[in-house]
Amino acid sequence: MKSIVKPQNIAIVILAAGASSRMKSIKQLLPWKKTTLLGNAIQQGLLANVITVYVVLGANSEVIRPEIKDFNIEIIENESWELGMGKSIACAMNFINNSPTQFDGILITLADQPLLMASHYNKMIGKFTENSTKIIATKQDTTIGVPAIFSRKHVKQLVSLNEDKGAKAVIKKNMDDVLLVDTNGITVDADTMNNYKELYEKYGR
Repeated sequence: MKSIVKPQNIAIVILAAGASSRMKSIKQLLPWKKTTLLGNAIQQGLLANVITVYVVLGANSEVIRPEIKDFNIEIIENESWELGMGKSIACAMNFINNSPTQFDGILITLADQPLLMASHYNKMIGKFTENSTKIIATKQDTTIGVPAIFSRKHVKQLVSLNEDKGAKAVIKKNMDDVLLVDTNGITVDADTMNNYKELYEKYGR
């Protein structure tokens, strides 16, 4: 009989508020497999060993929201999305701090890393459950960043982020507290149309 894995007291926050001006298109809704880039990120989040999935919307929210309405998620609206990713993180943290659930950790991830799967999140979550005061960050080649899980003690720093200083700023500031999970090169961002097309042709059909 297959054992049931109990969800950990962790929330995933998917950042999807940007205007993706370099793409000249609504990046979140670009096709990926049988869904979209954002739909894929949500599906992987829902498969992970967490209790809640939040999605932060901003630019083009009125177009994106109907496309994700059937997922079991909570949507956070960032009305100041033009101020950058840091503002989206701060907005999410403020929203979560006012929610009835007090999470042990917050896993921050992006909507445009379509090769990332729930298995990577679960590897990070496994490490976090053994080191619940640490930051568990993702290592790709020589880059350290998101997805990353932040413990309660780091939430204040996330709340105070502004403009375009994202989660990496908090990771850098707390390197003594950081543990890494390597991706073996799977977190390639689809941050330009060329990147996206290349990834889509190989993996997204």
